[in-house]
Amino acid sequence: MPKNSTLLLVVVAIVAMSAGLWLAQSTNTNEALLSAPRIQGAIYPTEKIIKPFKLVNHLGNKFTNEDLTGHWSIVFVGYTHCPDICPTTLTLMSEVHRELSSQKINPPHVIFLTIDPERDTPEIMNSYIEYFNAEFTGLTGLPENIEKFTKNLNAVYRKAPGLGGEISKDDYLMDHSSALMLINPRGNLQSILTAPHTLGNIIDSFIKSRAYYSKKG
Repeated sequence: MPKNSTLLLVVVAIVAMSAGLWLAQSTNTNEALLSAPRIQGAIYPTEKIIKPFKLVNHLGNKFTNEDLTGHWSIVFVGYTHCPDICPTTLTLMSEVHRELSSQKINPPHVIFLTIDPERDTPEIMNSYIEYFNAEFTGLTGLPENIEKFTKNLNAVYRKAPGLGGEISKDDYLMDHSSALMLINPRGNLQSILTAPHTLGNIIDSFIKSRAYYSKKG
């Protein structure tokens, strides 16, 4: 998947924004301060509210904010025609799921959000998701609804030329963010996990984010 400076700047901006939020909070002497631990990415000192959205999961059922509450989730954007990042990330997340389960730790729900709804129908998503892990969730929907949700997640994407060197109906790629978005049990964005993604980095970031969330109340 081609990487571009636009995506890099977005990630840098996200981290900088998180740092700015924390600095602003630190000036409030009336609040007991709790420093966010360092992770591969950034923990939001104040969780980011996920605005209402409506999508469809890989089983053809509606998926809204309510489906993000009561548990932790990791969301990442991609598409089933992705040649490298998406299958690699899904394989890695399956390893994370297996490792946390073996340690008797409830793993976060893994959600794969397509940014290519023209090709990724619920049926296509279903076959793709089950190949990696039947417990994962695939999401698709109307382009405008997907765009709304990705903005909530600070994720970016765009169409890019395919193998023929141009963008056509049947030949195109999708440039997209490689970050993982960690959603807390209130259904809000708690952390951004940035590349490079490894089994250790993801588990460490998840456990630290979960502990920070619990201490903040």
